[in-house]
Amino acid sequence: MNAIHAIDDYVDLLLSPAPAEATPPAPPAPEALPAPSPRPGPRAATPAGQPQPRPPEDPDGHLARWLRLRCGEQTYALELLKIREVILPSSLLPLRGVGHAVSGIMNLRGQVVPVLDLGLHFGGDQAETTAETRIVVIEDRNEVLGLRVSCVEDIVLIDESGIEDARCSQLAPVGDQRIQGIARPGGRVMLLLDAARLLATPLH
Repeated sequence: MNAIHAIDDYVDLLLSPAPAEATPPAPPAPEALPAPSPRPGPRAATPAGQPQPRPPEDPDGHLARWLRLRCGEQTYALELLKIREVILPSSLLPLRGVGHAVSGIMNLRGQVVPVLDLGLHFGGDQAETTAETRIVVIEDRNEVLGLRVSCVEDIVLIDESGIEDARCSQLAPVGDQRIQGIARPGGRVMLLLDAARLLATPLH
C-alpha cells in the first residue's frame, strides 16, 4: 500500500460514524481452538452502508487532494497534505481575551492546540455539536491549529487549472487572503482555504 492509499484509508476511517458500544464478548468455551490471525477488514462505510468512494487515481500527478468540509451551508476545502488528523470534538478549555471565533484550547496527546470555530471565523453561524461535528487539525511548519466544522464530507481531486481566482469572483470576500481559490467539483462551489494563512490568524 502506498502513502496516498494509506492517507485515503485513514481519512475514510475518520469520516465513518463512531462505532456503537460493543457488547462484551462471551467467555471462550473450554478447550477452544486458537483464534485465526486477524485479516484486514473492509473499508469504512458511510451511515447508508455504502463504502466511502476512493478518489480517482492521478498517474500524472497533476491533481491535488483536498478534504471537503462544511460549516452550515458553506462548503470549504483544505489541502490534504496540510491536515494532520480529524478528531471528534473534545473538552475545550476556554480562554479570556481572545476573539469570539476561538472556541478554546485542547490537549492533543500532550500538545496544547488552539481551536477555531470555522463558521464564526468566516462570519457565519457557529458549528453546532452533532454526530457529524469534527475538529480538523491542520499543521504547517510546526504550527498547529484545530478547526471546528459542522461536517467533514469526502476527498476530492482538483486540477490546478480548474481553480478560479477568488479575487475575481463574487463568491468569496474581496481581498480575503485566507481563501486561495474557488473550485466547482461536481458543480458544487467550494472555497479553497489557505492553511498557512489560517495558522497565522491572531487569536485575540
